[in-house]
Amino acid sequence: MRFNVIHVYGLGSGIVKMFESAFPEREIRTLNGKEELTASIGDIEVLFAFRPPRGLWSGAKRLQLIQTIGAGVDSVLPAPDLSSTVRITNARGVHGLQMTEYALAMMLVFAKDLLQAIDNQQKKHWQWPSPLSLEGKTCSILGMGTIGHVVAERAKQFGMRVIGTQREPKPSIHADEVLPPEQTEYALREADYVVVTLPLTPQTRNLLDETLLSTLKPEAVLINMARGGIVDEPALANMLRAGRLRGAVLDALAEEPLLETSDLWTTRNLIITPHMAGGVPDYLERVLAIFIENVRRLEEGKSLRNEVDRERGY
Repeated sequence: MRFNVIHVYGLGSGIVKMFESAFPEREIRTLNGKEELTASIGDIEVLFAFRPPRGLWSGAKRLQLIQTIGAGVDSVLPAPDLSSTVRITNARGVHGLQMTEYALAMMLVFAKDLLQAIDNQQKKHWQWPSPLSLEGKTCSILGMGTIGHVVAERAKQFGMRVIGTQREPKPSIHADEVLPPEQTEYALREADYVVVTLPLTPQTRNLLDETLLSTLKPEAVLINMARGGIVDEPALANMLRAGRLRGAVLDALAEEPLLETSDLWTTRNLIITPHMAGGVPDYLERVLAIFIENVRRLEEGKSLRNEVDRERGY
């Protein structure tokens, strides 16, 4: 079996040369919107996609592989109209180090009271802030997957106590405790810093609602670098405004891009970044390497790298 045409969705035509170099002697077709994807759906065999949409897969009679550009596949799943024979693979393993750097950077922003220091500088006001140390603090990681394990390892290097949650808990040399999701409330109650690295699934959607968020210490910091939709953003903002939480970071939001009219922009002690935690200059090349390998494996009838369990959603 050989796939002579490679379809690329949602990345624009500027990447054609990169894909032509990766797949010499094959045709590269770019699809720049849902209408183009729908029009070509019956011809697609393998698809490299940025946030593939739902609801148009019944016509994908030749489709065998969807490679997503990110780790999350919540844009396409659940997909009852997608044949069970279609394989889905993701970019798991590409994000670990840079997302860990992001998480630790944000912890340090609040530990060293840098928001106050920057505010003082803008006001030309010389005032000693209230710096703290990460050593001895508790970092609770919701989602001890590939990324969560790297966060745990580096947090331990800072002398932190680490609690993780995992669907099927497995002991980790980098965590003091690894708990089932049913003990999320305990993990939140113990935390000085919470790092969210969960996939967005029906089980995790709106998981951190007002009730669970209220279990956090007033001096705690919440960092969501997973998916919008996991955290109840209005409830989080209300807690910050009321001084019931020290700070929060949202790299993933329920609505992206965030509207200019959103009150989140002006919420005190809330840092908002544009879904950048996993970004590096060669990100696309790293994911493309996974795709190249998976196309080869599929053609040779071998198991795929980073195949998604469609029942679990990750």
